[in-house]
Amino acid sequence: MSAKFTLVAISSLLLLGTLAFATPLQIINADFSAVPVVCGLGYAYQVFGGNCNTLPPQQDFNNAPGFGWTLQPPGGGDGLTGPNTNFNPPDFTGLPFTQAVFLQGAGSLVYQDIPGFSAGTNYLVNFYLGSRYFGDGTDGNQTVEALIDDTVIGTWALVSFTPFELESVQFSVPTDGVHRLTFMGTAVGDHTAFVSGVSINEVPEPGSLTLIAAGMLAANALRRKIKQ
Repeated sequence: MSAKFTLVAISSLLLLGTLAFATPLQIINADFSAVPVVCGLGYAYQVFGGNCNTLPPQQDFNNAPGFGWTLQPPGGGDGLTGPNTNFNPPDFTGLPFTQAVFLQGAGSLVYQDIPGFSAGTNYLVNFYLGSRYFGDGTDGNQTVEALIDDTVIGTWALVSFTPFELESVQFSVPTDGVHRLTFMGTAVGDHTAFVSGVSINEVPEPGSLTLIAAGMLAANALRRKIKQ
């Protein structure tokens, strides 16, 4: 077998191993930037119809084309904010988003129904989470739950002045198809957390990792041999 043919064979092996990594599930508006906050203060609560002339400002994100998520504030409040607003969010500098959803009070939540899940497959949901820095009678002592359908897959108890950090939690689903991802605030009172930069990726099987590693080692060895 020629060295060229062997290299092609190994490349094919690498390709097959790479295909074992499923592409990320499609999340619409994962960074909450598809619908900009148009109110002058740089933040707005979700209200049907919306009115920037109120205080606090309001905007109807749910019915805006391309928003993708549903904001639901039973007993709490939620909406979107940019950096450096009266909500005193953490610093956005260097982060892969310019807007975040805020979860204020118990029961404030945001969700999206996401297609493409496979039963029994392990997935990893990643997102940036931070808390309110300060305020008059307000704080960032919010507890945030992540749920798939009605099942809590992770809980984060925050305190004020928590910068945005990338969080991850693994989960699986019992059936193929569409499942609902929800982020919900659970702390009673004026306590606010922020979420943005959401992604869901399939966790590769150990065999796939072994296959790719072996192929890479073989390809590197062959390249060294060809150069000699």
